[in-house]
Formats: sequence, structure tokens, C-alpha cells
Amino acid sequence: MSQRLPLPLSTSMFGSLLDDLPADIFDPTFPGACERLDHYVGVLAREVARELSLPSGELVDIDALIEARGWTLSSRPTLHWLLGTLELYGFAQRHGHAWLIGELDGHDPSSALKVVAVEADPSVAPAYEVLALAARAVPGVLAGRIRGEEALFGPQTMGLWFSYFSNDNPLYAPSNRIAAAAAARAAGPAPRVLEVGGGGGSAAQEIGRRLVAVAKTPWLYHFTELQPAFLRRGARLAQAVLPPTTAFKAFRYDINEPPWTQEVEARQYDLVVAVNTVHLARHLPATLAMLRSLLAEGGVLVLGELIRPAGEGTVHLELPFSLLSSYRETAGEGRPAGFLTEAMWRRALHEAGFQQVELLPAQLSRCVDAYPGFYCAALTAR
Repeated sequence: MSQRLPLPLSTSMFGSLLDDLPADIFDPTFPGACERLDHYVGVLAREVARELSLPSGELVDIDALIEARGWTLSSRPTLHWLLGTLELYGFAQRHGHAWLIGELDGHDPSSALKVVAVEADPSVAPAYEVLALAARAVPGVLAGRIRGEEALFGPQTMGLWFSYFSNDNPLYAPSNRIAAAAAARAAGPAPRVLEVGGGGGSAAQEIGRRLVAVAKTPWLYHFTELQPAFLRRGARLAQAVLPPTTAFKAFRYDINEPPWTQEVEARQYDLVVAVNTVHLARHLPATLAMLRSLLAEGGVLVLGELIRPAGEGTVHLELPFSLLSSYRETAGEGRPAGFLTEAMWRRALHEAGFQQVELLPAQLSRCVDAYPGFYCAALTAR
């Protein structure tokens, strides 16, 4: 079994493939931080597999495993992530619908790798804490003793998630920056902006800053989020980067519900933007069509998303999200749970009525060929 990750990483290895991205998308510390996290994820996956007593040297079928262990039927996305990640790192081989797991022992513990990574760059600590928290929760969630939402989100962990989805976290910030760059290019002067699923406000910070920097200061900015604690914090951060002349408003919005039931008027926005949100739609083309209905003539939808590299390929930072019911429930309609491939996004956007779809970076598939851990992108749809 050959190991694919980690690979030596530097932004220069992509050559001209990133020429359409602004130079400041990737922090100078990103390559080293990403390489260390890659190593950690591979080790963590092996530890989780050992904790679950997955058998080495024999074929493992997910459905058969769920039945034999008495795990919940919703365990499939997490187990698919685990076996797919073992395959990505060279510790399993896929044979049809089953995997042959190799030797899982003989490595430094993930806790030691975490110490080294955080000593090298303390700003990455939230990424390691989130992954470690998720790994500890896996056995209980699979067995149905606890829900993923209960294990990962609560009063004691909310601050951790604010730190994770932050522009101070160099491992997450590129998602916000690429989406903001796409928004700044697509928007016209003085746009009316709606952000859906704004979370803790880190995407809004980048979007607002870049729009102002290119003299496209929003005429209005509506910041929305479903979770109350995120909405309060996100609204403060978003409003702080916008000038007083921008008409700002924050309110709850559910992408799975019709806009007209949430007092959102049709065709009132020039730019609708969402970062790592719309993949959670239960009925994706319907949600995209509803977002399209909010765009004024000539308006643009910008989606910042982690892009799944292949139809059943794994995103190696997916573990925490695979434990959440909102993530698991998206599976179906010819799509996996959660993150989608570029082709799936294009198909769903066209089904929703968008005629023109562009990707940033345009050469994403070649970036993935150069480095399998490259997932960040933004889709612009008109």
C-alpha cells in the first residue's frame, strides 16, 4: 500500500495554476502548517480505526460492519470518511464496495504531533482541537449513545468553533479569502449583498474588506445565520469592517426554507454569497433556485466551498462534520453526504437555472493532481 499524504507542500509547486488568485490568499505559514496537519490526520485516522477495532488484513464492508456492530444506520458517512482516509494515506486498499485495511500500528501518537505543530505555530491549535474532539466522539456517535451535535457543539466548545472558523486560523482562512476574492471580482459598484450561513463572521470580514478595497463598498449588507450565538458574534464582526454608510442588518435565515416565509423579498440583491454553507442544503437544486430568486437582474451567486476531489473521494478534514445530522442528511439524490465535486456543483447550479458557472481557481482539478489535499474553491454563478 503506497502512501499519498503527506506530501512536501509549497505554493510554488502549483506554478501558474494559481495565477488567477490574489497573492495574499495563502499565509506564508500555510504550507508548513498544512503539511503538519496532513500528517496528523493520517495518524488520527489510524488511531480511530484502532479504537473501533477495525480488522486488519481482511475486507471491510461498511454496511456489513454497521450491522455486525449494531451501529446506527447514519454511521455510513463517518465510516466512509475513515476508510477513505486510510486509503488516501496508503493504509487501506479499496476493492469494489469494501476496503482491505493494512497495518495500523507503529507510529507516533497524534497527541505528540499536535504538540509539535502547535509549538511551530500556535494559531493552528483550533484545527487540532476540533479534530481531536471529533475523534473522541466517534465511538459514542456510531453507537447512538450521543448525537454529534451534542458531542461537538455546546457552551464549553462554542469558543473553540469561533477560533476554528477564524481568519486567524491559517488552515481555514483561505476558504474565506478565495470566496471574498470571487465576490470582489463579480460584484458591481455599491452592491446589495446577502450573506447566508455567515457563521461567526470571518467570511464577512474578508468579503467586506475586499469589496471596500476595490471601491465596491456595499450599499447594503444583510448578514444571516441560523445559530443564535454565531449570529450575534458574526453580526458584530461583519458590521465592524463596513463603513457607517452601508445599511447593515442581521437576521436568522434557513437555506432549506422558502425566502418568502422568512420575510426576504425576491430580486433585491446584487450579490448573494455563502461560504461552506450551501452543501448542507437538504434539496440542493431547490435551495439554489431559491437563492437565485433573490438576485436582481444581473445579480451573482458566489459559493465558497470545499470541493470533493472525486465522486466518492474523501476530504481529509471532514471527520467532525460527518458526525452531524445536518451533514449526514444531505446524502442522496446522486450525491454523497456533505461536500460535492465540481461536476456535482455545476449540475445542481444548472438545474437551478444558472446559465454561467465559473470556478476559482479555474485549474482546481490540476491543483488536486499536484497536491491531493487542495480543496478550497469558489463557484460564481449567473
